[in-house]
This record gives sequence, structure tokens and C-alpha cells, in this order.
Amino acid sequence: MSARLAVVIVNYNTRDWLQQCLHSVYAQDMGEELEIVVVDSASTDDSVDMVRREFPDCTLIASEENLGFGRGNNLGAARSSAPILLFLNPDTHVTAGALVELLHFMEQNPHCGAVGGQIYDEKGQQELSAGTWPTLLSLILDRVPVRFHVFRRHLEPLGHHYYHYEKQREVGWVTGAYLWIRRDLFERLEGFDPAIFMYYEDVELCYRLWAAGSRVCYYPGASIIHYRNKGPIRQRHRRLLMLGGLRQFARKHYAWGRHGTTRWVAELLYFFNRWGNK
Repeated sequence: MSARLAVVIVNYNTRDWLQQCLHSVYAQDMGEELEIVVVDSASTDDSVDMVRREFPDCTLIASEENLGFGRGNNLGAARSSAPILLFLNPDTHVTAGALVELLHFMEQNPHCGAVGGQIYDEKGQQELSAGTWPTLLSLILDRVPVRFHVFRRHLEPLGHHYYHYEKQREVGWVTGAYLWIRRDLFERLEGFDPAIFMYYEDVELCYRLWAAGSRVCYYPGASIIHYRNKGPIRQRHRRLLMLGGLRQFARKHYAWGRHGTTRWVAELLYFFNRWGNK
């Protein structure tokens, strides 16, 4: 039987979370229809030995360097063969039946090139896991609805992150923590941009997918729990990586004559955070 779905997980020093994640994936009971690839980015916490001991059927790639999110997932995707790819964070727990549910949705909706499902945090709150492209307006509005709930419904379509997840719809991007994409499309786009180490590589991939004429969809089901930011990265460094990803996205896709203000803002935010932290 050929695999229908390949799950790719990039891990860096999150052994216990990875262990829990893999248990939840194998509990989906998809048998030979599922292939799982773990790419370990030079962890020092026994992650590699744990996978070898407890999940011998899993394809393990033990890198000698920290590849980052995009490069790691590109490597994992290349070692799998299923027609649908799922990029999944190691600090997640997949709820029962979620993979079969969303796989069925993708197979029944060929117009959706990439899909994201419902994500909750460890407190049971809905995670902001989809949105539109980063522009000066969307980044500003991203903060306004948080403080003024009455504006959320009207301003949400313009915001960088969406706030309502009760309905199926097309979106600009979905988070890389739980990103489904068709293999032929992923390969045609040449995968994640390896120049982006971490953060915004998901938005950037979805932007290229949209520019190629495909669509990104949000599906209000097939939920996972995302425990968020369990990797050993200091918050200050995490913010700098995020702003660096935004800067690279703007440099790659925004010309000075179009979205030039957004590009300037991305440059300035990165500059002040980088030099202000020294």
C-alpha cells in the first residue's frame, strides 16, 4: 500500500515534546498510509537516541548542524514520497482522527494547494494561525483588534492575523506549525526558502503558492494542540529571528515602488532590535 500522507517534523532539543508528538501521530492508526520523517538539527538532549529506541519505523535524519525550520523541512520532504505533505511542529499533539479528517478534505478539494487546520494552545484558546500578507496597514491593524474587540469583525480581513476560525475559507497564509501542502506544488515551488532560518518561511511559501495561482485554505476542524515556543530559544533572540524573517520576506517580494513603506519599516524594526540588543 502506498503512503497517502508524509508527516515531517523538524526537531531541536525538544526531546520530551517530540516524544509526545510522535505518540499522537502514530495513534492516528493510518498504518502504511502514513510515513513519518523526523529531521533532528544537531540536538544535544538525547532526541536522536529516543527516536531510534521508541520509534524505529520513523525515518530519522540526524543532521550535524542546526538547519533551521525551512532547510530542515525541505530535507525531510525530500526523504518522503507521499503526495500530501504535513509540516508539523514537535511541540504539538494531534487529536484523534485529525490526520484522516484533513487528508480527506485535501483529497476532496484539489483547488486548495495548502491547508491549515484548527489549532489550540495548551490553555484551550484558539491560536491565531492564519492571516494575510504583512503590510504596514496589516501589521498596525494586527494590534488594534486585540485592544478593541468591537472592531475585530470589520478589520480582520485587513489584519496580518485573523481572529475568527469557525468557518472554512481562503486565507493568505497558514502557520508552518501545522501546514499541509501538495507535494507536486511544494516541489514546483522548490520548497521553503532556505535563506530564512526561522519564522516567516511559512508566510513566504504561501505567498509564492498564491502568486503561482493556487490557493491557501483554512479548515475549521482536524485540531491539534500547540504548546508553543518550547524550543531552547531566548525570547529576545526569537523576536530578532521573527523580524529577520519579515525583513527577508519584504526584501524578496516587495519593491520600493510597491509596499515600499512596509519594506522600510521591516528594515528599521530589524535594525533597531538587532543593535538595541547588543
